[in-house]
Amino acid sequence: MTALRPRPQRGPLPPGAERYGTSTLGAPLLWFPATQPSAQSGLIIAGTHGDENAALVTLSCALRTLEPAHRLHAVVLAVNPDGCQLGLRANARGVDLNRNFPAANWKAGETVYRWNSAAEARDVTLSTGEKPASEPETAALCQLIHKIKPAWVVSFHDPLGCIEDPSRSPLGEWLAGEFALPLVGSVGYETPGSFGSWCADIALPCITAEFPAISADEATERYLGPVTALLHWHAQR
Repeated sequence: MTALRPRPQRGPLPPGAERYGTSTLGAPLLWFPATQPSAQSGLIIAGTHGDENAALVTLSCALRTLEPAHRLHAVVLAVNPDGCQLGLRANARGVDLNRNFPAANWKAGETVYRWNSAAEARDVTLSTGEKPASEPETAALCQLIHKIKPAWVVSFHDPLGCIEDPSRSPLGEWLAGEFALPLVGSVGYETPGSFGSWCADIALPCITAEFPAISADEATERYLGPVTALLHWHAQR
């Protein structure tokens, strides 16, 4: 049985974080390596958009809940620490990092998004960057992935409430079941320059796990168990 830390010990993050880059405003970009790495180890990321904190908080709670020795996969809690600190969807330069990856479908110019999940239209404008991977946060994550070569990536977002997995992999099926969310092949709109597009270009399986539009408090109550289990998921489960 996988060991969980007693609740009084879940305050601080586990030791072992390593720096893989620096954000636009100088914040360290941190990742937690797998403590039991293998060829099947994946990478779990959150905080690409600083205004999507439900998944980030839940992933942080999961890191603090699982005994570190049982962590099979690497973790990046905050791809965009400046945006998370400032409450921005973009990074500090106004670039939507999820439109800035060096994918073949990257497009120069502007991208739009909804102010919140209740907004009727995508009418708030951000940049896609001066060029692909122009932002330090994007470039550093790409370099980290080339370095550690994960078997797969799960990228947490909100608030679409679905598991996007074009290949309908065993992990995608497991996530959909554990989170009680629909498994879909696409979110239904184009995402040029997205992390998922770049992963497809380099043949890296990528699942986008979208929390529904709920508070961080409700997310930790509803999803702490599944996210903690994801940290030590393996195909033989």
